[in-house]
Amino acid sequence: MVINCKQSRQQRRYARRQEQKRLNKQNRADAEVAAQIKKLFQSALSQENLVKIAKNTGFIARNREISSSAIVAVLLLGCSGSQNISSLEKISSYLKKWFNISVKPQSLQGRLNRKASAAFMKEVSTNVMMHEANKVLDKLLKKPTKQRKTHCLYKRILLQDSTVISLPESVARIFKGCGGSASKAAIKCDVIIDQVNHLIVRIKCVAGRIPDSSLSGDIIEYLREGDLVIRDLGYFNLEHFTSMVKKGIKFISRLIKKVNVYLTKEEHETPLDVKQLEGLDINKGIDIEVFVGKKARIPMRLIGIKVPPEVLEQRRDRHKKIRKNAPSEELHEWNEYTFMLTNIPKNELDLKQILKIYKIRWQIELFFKNIKSYLHIDKLTGKNKYRILTLIYTKLILTWMASLLYAYAQMIVAEGKEVSKFKFTSWLQEEVGWRKVFITADFTELFEALRKDLGFLCKQSVKKQKSWIDDITYHKENKIAA
Repeated sequence: MVINCKQSRQQRRYARRQEQKRLNKQNRADAEVAAQIKKLFQSALSQENLVKIAKNTGFIARNREISSSAIVAVLLLGCSGSQNISSLEKISSYLKKWFNISVKPQSLQGRLNRKASAAFMKEVSTNVMMHEANKVLDKLLKKPTKQRKTHCLYKRILLQDSTVISLPESVARIFKGCGGSASKAAIKCDVIIDQVNHLIVRIKCVAGRIPDSSLSGDIIEYLREGDLVIRDLGYFNLEHFTSMVKKGIKFISRLIKKVNVYLTKEEHETPLDVKQLEGLDINKGIDIEVFVGKKARIPMRLIGIKVPPEVLEQRRDRHKKIRKNAPSEELHEWNEYTFMLTNIPKNELDLKQILKIYKIRWQIELFFKNIKSYLHIDKLTGKNKYRILTLIYTKLILTWMASLLYAYAQMIVAEGKEVSKFKFTSWLQEEVGWRKVFITADFTELFEALRKDLGFLCKQSVKKQKSWIDDITYHKENKIAA
């Protein structure tokens, strides 16, 4: 708060009181969201809830010395640390240390290596991700701003992509791989994230051979007014874009070659090709109004830019690796350019801003790298298919919890700061309070440690060029940032 020396003493006191009121309001809002997150996890992982799920799935048919809550706690504990130890011997030692339950590894093997165990953890993971999650996400999205000078042009920027994790062949009947030189068994984790608010919107696990295009429609049910969707080639679907246009949802997508693009709505018009676009001086970039689809003729903007030689070479190498032959001359010409479709008006974002914003799609790749490098979601021990599935669902629970906590950390961080995902995930692995959460179900120590170490977890402030966020902000006078 800046105090003007020319102000009267009464005016300065009033300004200080107003600033204190604002801070108190923000602190109350932060505390309320923290309470909601605690309540979410405690309710979803409560003993009563877990016992109910265990009985419904047949994991525990009657009351015994070992409880379902203890099993979930030690599984999460074993998968949460930097060493990611989930062996039967370690789980057995955790049960003895934290719950005073003596169970031999052989007995645990009989319990975890069966279908009911996988069904139990699958239901628990679904319950954690859906149990009043919408209320918590809404709290985060509706958090009061800290008197920012600028505001994001879009409420959410939704990115959807998938990562494939190779699995032992024992689970090939459940999660079939892509075949060929790839693994015979693989799981595809399809994720939708909200990049503006740092939230996971949805995680879905399917067989590795399932194409991305068949999952592209999943995002429709999660769309809200004010969203921006960014899609890659694998998720291109003209029908789904039509649904977005009708709902007033903005999107940016790479254009696939087989889709017809026209300059007018005339029925017998010839589709545009690369040579025609080259006549529009595409080397400097093109931004024209077009109609997409042979029958639909949906009005959109076509964005085009010529790619550097190294990018063209990468595309050629990728085609040869997948197709086992060199691309045709026609495809080679197409690969010399990057074409995008969008329904964002020109007076909202220009060509350069759209090209820059599309690059944030890479953030979901960094998300996958983070959960693999630090949460070890792709490190699975054992050969029994049901035990492997049990570990997969356990790690999905950890991924969801860690991401929600990261979103909260980013919410309470000081203005102009950004929490590093890699620092945060590493901090979680080493933080004692994070491991105690699974044993005590008490988040108090974890949240206190987070507030204490928040400054250390932020990215170092360095001078850099204008980022993508600067291109989608507007001032309070409703002027788009240049």
